[in-house]
Amino acid sequence: MEIKITGQHISVGDSLKGYAEGKLKEVVSKYFEHAVSSAVHFVKDGHKVKCDIMVHEGTGRHTLTKSEALCDDIYSSFDIALARCEKQLRRYRSRLKDRHNKVKLSEAQPDLKVKKYVIEPVRDEEEVNLEDNPIIIAEKDHHLEALSVSEAVMKMDLENVPAVMFKNTKNDRINMVYYRSDGNIAWVDS
Repeated sequence: MEIKITGQHISVGDSLKGYAEGKLKEVVSKYFEHAVSSAVHFVKDGHKVKCDIMVHEGTGRHTLTKSEALCDDIYSSFDIALARCEKQLRRYRSRLKDRHNKVKLSEAQPDLKVKKYVIEPVRDEEEVNLEDNPIIIAEKDHHLEALSVSEAVMKMDLENVPAVMFKNTKNDRINMVYYRSDGNIAWVDS
């Protein structure tokens, strides 16, 4: 497994790199042998250090899990993020075993190619004009995966994102799952 360790506004020494690589390889290989790459990113945020860990599977474009932690000590922030990562990997593996390996994620149907846009949020409500288009900050190609609803919920949980749009494998329609403000998960079927 390839591991990339970077730092922003912080120096990542050989000792930390060795520590992070060893621990991450141990945890990921314990649950999944098909993970191909991982990224660990440290960011200095005031007097605290934020650690982001991402583990990728398959071709490297699918994120298996994403976790983060904010702490005073760089090693502690890594350990907390790694513990969260391990918990997500353990849940993911147990969900796959619960299905008796009947379902394989996104292998039955090809992904859809779509455009992903990042738009600027509205800053002042008085300046809102419904006829104007929002300002596009970024545009890139994105793959809309073919998943079941339960796989989409699992993906949302593992990647630590608020919503996932996907092609439903049961009916071939575009669907979305997202976390509601009351903590429940909503499912939109087109």
